[in-house]
Amino acid sequence: MNNEIKGISCEVQNCKFHDKDNNCLAGHIRVGDKSATSVSDTNCQTFECSDTCGCR
Repeated sequence: MNNEIKGISCEVQNCKFHDKDNNCLAGHIRVGDKSATSVSDTNCQTFECSDTCGCR
């Protein structure tokens, strides 16, 4: 099943939801932080390390 989120580009190659075309396959994403005041204060809270990334 393809859970690609249309319009979301993801360049985080070590995320398990990333595909080779820079699409997000998570089906949904959650972005935080609630108190963000700039772009640098935000992040994808849906990120999960892929099996091959070595970050576990």
